[in-house]
Parts: sequence; C-alpha cells; structure tokens
Amino acid sequence: MGGTHSMPKVCLHLVMLGRTGAGKSSTGNTILGRQAFSLLKSYKSVTQDIAAEVGEVCGFAVIVYDTPGISGTEREEELRQFEEVLQKCGSGLCVFLLVLQGDRFTQEDQIIMEKIEELLEEKHIENTWILFTRGDQLGEENKTINKVINETEYLKKLTQKYEGRFHVFNNKTKGPNDQVKSLITKVFQRNLQRFSKLPWRSIPIRIQDTSDDSLSYRRIVLLGRRGVGKSAAGNTILGQEVFKSTNGSNAVTRECSEKRVTVSGSKVSVVDTPPFFDTGMNPEQIMTEIARSVYLSSPGPHAFLIVFKVNIKITEQEQQIPQMIEMMFGEGVLKYSIILFTHGDLLEGKSMEQVIEKNNALRRLVDQCGGRFHVFNNRDQNNREQVNDLQQKSNIMIEQNGGGHYSNEIYEDAQRFKQEERERTLKEEELRRREEEERKPQVKFRSVLIVTAVCAGAAVAALVGAALAGAAGVTAAVGAVVGSAAAAGAFDDVAAWTQRRKREEEERRQQEENEEDRNLRKLK
Repeated sequence: MGGTHSMPKVCLHLVMLGRTGAGKSSTGNTILGRQAFSLLKSYKSVTQDIAAEVGEVCGFAVIVYDTPGISGTEREEELRQFEEVLQKCGSGLCVFLLVLQGDRFTQEDQIIMEKIEELLEEKHIENTWILFTRGDQLGEENKTINKVINETEYLKKLTQKYEGRFHVFNNKTKGPNDQVKSLITKVFQRNLQRFSKLPWRSIPIRIQDTSDDSLSYRRIVLLGRRGVGKSAAGNTILGQEVFKSTNGSNAVTRECSEKRVTVSGSKVSVVDTPPFFDTGMNPEQIMTEIARSVYLSSPGPHAFLIVFKVNIKITEQEQQIPQMIEMMFGEGVLKYSIILFTHGDLLEGKSMEQVIEKNNALRRLVDQCGGRFHVFNNRDQNNREQVNDLQQKSNIMIEQNGGGHYSNEIYEDAQRFKQEERERTLKEEELRRREEEERKPQVKFRSVLIVTAVCAGAAVAALVGAALAGAAGVTAAVGAVVGSAAAAGAFDDVAAWTQRRKREEEERRQQEENEEDRNLRKLK
C-alpha cells in the first residue's frame, strides 16, 4: 500500500499591500482558510509590523504576508520593512496583491496606489495583481467588477497597466471555496507563462516536430507520483519500450520526453513527465519541466492520464493531485483527464469498480475527473485490448468536450512559439538553399567558360593547323593533331610546331626524291 509523501518544494509567496481597511488581513485569512491574522474595525492600522503565515492551498505551500496599512505619509524607517519583504520575494514564485475595496474608489486610494507603485518599482510590475475585496457588496448592488473599473478612469488605466491581472474576493464566504483556488491557479499560470518563454527556447526544434502532420496525432500527457508506473504505461500505450522504465520507487523520470508511434493505424504521441508532486525539484526546475510538457504536447493534449497504483492508499495529498494539476495546467484541465490505475494484476480477479465503491476517498478522487478511470496491467504489454478500451474512453471524453483538445493561453503561446520557430527554421533553410543555388550556377558558368575556351581553342587551333597543313601540303590528320595538341595546352607554340613538322615532311619528301634518283641511275 502507498505511504505518505513529502510536500513538494514549490512555495508561493503572496504579499498584500494596501491602505488601512482595504481588507488585507481578511484576504489573508480567506487564502489560508483560517483566522491567521487579527481583524479589528479601526481607522488605525491593526497590523503594525509585517506578519507572515504559512498554509497550503490545493497541495501547494503558500506564505501570506500581511503588511501595515499604507497612508502615503510614511517615514523612511517605516518603509524599510517593506523593502525587506521586496528583497526576500525578489526571486522565486512571489506575487504582490494590491488590495482595493471593490465597491468604492477614492482620491485617497489613488494616492496610496501611486505610493505602492513607487515602492514596487518597474521590475515588480509583472508580479503584481489587483485584488478587489467586498465582492459580496458588489453582488448586493448588482454590480460587476468590470463595470466598476470602466466607470473609473484611473482603475481602467491601472488594470490595463497590469494587463488585466485582477481578481475579486468575497471575504465573508467561509470554508473551502473556488475563489482562492481560482486566484492561485491564475497566479501560477501567469508565472508559468512568463517563465516558460526561456525553457521553450532551450528545447531542440526539429521541423518534423512542428509540421502540420503533428496535428494529426492523438496527444496524451502522463502525470503522477514517483514509482506509480507512468513510463511503463507509456510503453504499454505505444506497444514498445520507448520510455526508460525500471521497477521500484527510486526510478524517476527527470525530464519530460515525447515519443510518437503509429498504433493500429492511429498516430499517437505520449509525453512522459517527472513526478511534479513529490520530487526534490526546485520551483525553477518544476516550472521548466511543466513548460517543456506544454511545448511537447502543444497545441494541446487530447487526454491527461493521472496515474495511480490500484493499491494506493488515498491520503489527503493524493486527493489534492487533481487540483494541483489544475494549478499547473489551468482550469478546465480535469475535463480532459482520466485516472489510470496501474498494476491491474494485483486486483486478483476483483473489478476496479468494486474497489472504488468500497473506498470513499478513492471515489472522491475519481469523481474529480468526471468518474473516468481505466486499469492497465503493464506486465501484459501484448494485451492490446486494454489499450483499445482506453482509446474508446478517450474518444467518448473528447466527444463530450466538443471533439477538440485541451488548450489555454500557455498552450496557445507554445504553439505560436513553435510556429514561429518552424517558420524561422524554414526561412533559414530556404536562404541556405538559395545561396547554394546561387553558388552552383557560378561554378557551372566557370566550367562552361573553361570548356568553351578549350573547345574554342581546339576549333581555332584545328582550323589554323588545317590551314597551315593545306598551305604546306600537310595532311588533314596532321592539322587535326595540331588542333588537339593546342587544345590540350601543349607547351610548343602551334606555329613553331607546324613549321617543324613542315620541315620534317619536306626532308622526308626530299629523301624520297633522292632515293628515286638513285634508283633511276642504277637502272641506266
């Protein structure tokens, strides 16, 4: 049976800034789900010093910083503690929440916002969100936050400056609620979106990976804890050993990798991922690998398979995994998710339906994914029926989702980056091809000139040789030989060569005449 696992080392720092009475302490309590900060109705700031409280939201560690109310008249020593927090949160996952009342905005609020922006400086803008409180009051007045923003010119410019990064809280709502999960998910996604641009550039680009043909693949992403059998499940789906898989909980996939295979006539792409939920990876490594998985599965997966062992002990942390996946990959991701149980051979004849029915915690886990689950026996990789059944369940899920794949801003950015890289690569190849083509004609032209010169030389030399031969009675063959010798680049001058041949011919003819004269004299 599975044991407990340590919390991941991903920690989100949330620093709340605003004037007295804006609702900073209440917001901190809503985020942490408990009375962590003191609440008193007062015109004087209740929080005199910066207070920090640790909590957990959807499986992720969160540190909330409640700060004294800012009036805009603070002395230098009073602002020093704010600077300490800014330095502490200068790296890693840190977000600054500018807390404003959603039902009212005054000239004083504007002055305080301007003072806070001076504190944050330009470098923290991308990590800053506006958090409007009193969402309950807006509801009572039948107002939306968008209407409030559009009615106030300063708020309109402020939200534009922060590129629409704002959220609304109703701090009167007690107990677990989606407004906190929604805020943390937005924040995590935004950080991933900013952070991911660099990791995408570090991923090797191959044209075949970004071709239109890749869109025809059924794209699957495997997610799960250490040692649950993710890589083995990938091998079972693809019908061959493509992912490194070894027995034991110490077998860990360190980096995302993607493999493509045509299975029973269908093109399938599987992305195997590290165990994001319980490794010693630091936040930067986790963000990098999440970004890599997004890039490799863009424009978006058709299915996320959340992998568990059939005999896993479902603890509170296991139940939080689907919510953690929502934070990592965006809201709506669970509509495209199926729980995949491995080690089906351990069921020993029992059905997984019976196991789920008897285990309330397990049933709640499966319910988070719309009741969708499947069982694999990775020891029986030749059993293609289990893969075909998974494909059928995936098809039903895809139809329920409108027939498409999962996508959000991050996937759209990844696909846009992929397309840009592909176009850039194609342009570079086209430019290289043109340069080669331009070089080739020049080489040919030089060759043609050389050949033409040689041929022309041969023709001229042959004509000259023939003319000389005709003038001196030399045979046509000699003229042709002269032409060949000249065309071949013979070192003798053509005229000198022909004159020498002419003398030799005359001497030979003279010898023949002399020989005839001797013979005639003998006959007499």
